[in-house]
Amino acid sequence: MADPTVASTVRAMRRAGAAGEPVPAEVAAAWAKVFMEQLYGMQKPVRYECRRRGSNDPWEEAEPGDVTHPRRRGLVIRALYLHPPVAKQQHRWPPGSNGQGHCLDCGETEWLAGPDCRPHPPLRDHRSSMPFRITWMLEPLEKLQYLTKHMNPMDRAKWRNETTYLIDRIRDHEKGSQP
Repeated sequence: MADPTVASTVRAMRRAGAAGEPVPAEVAAAWAKVFMEQLYGMQKPVRYECRRRGSNDPWEEAEPGDVTHPRRRGLVIRALYLHPPVAKQQHRWPPGSNGQGHCLDCGETEWLAGPDCRPHPPLRDHRSSMPFRITWMLEPLEKLQYLTKHMNPMDRAKWRNETTYLIDRIRDHEKGSQP
């Protein structure tokens, strides 16, 4: 018989549920194994998350040490997966890394890396997609700086410092982003 598929496993689960009989633990374990192998395969998790054992705190992103020593730190770890990508790329390790290196493309550590390499997408400069020019903020900031003369001395100093700082940063940004 061929390997069971997700569809055949779901059919078997529905039949067992309709029969109303208890399901042996070996059968339930086989179903879980089919789901894990067929849905997730040998892909590595996209992200690990952790939280304190027994707490209802929100899940936080786990550090590599949290993943390797969850019991020692009293944590519960969960791995988050996506469907596996179609194209697989092999990791490229630096020569002589002896299991301690980082992939040259995706930066994964050798001892924790999954079977396929997924390089991080390049970071976008979000300033180019802003719906307005940042220099439009100069005039209101200059007006605010002018109007600080009507404030008490403590607030005046605070607001003048902040507006001066922002105006300088905007001007520096414009100088740096001109083609």
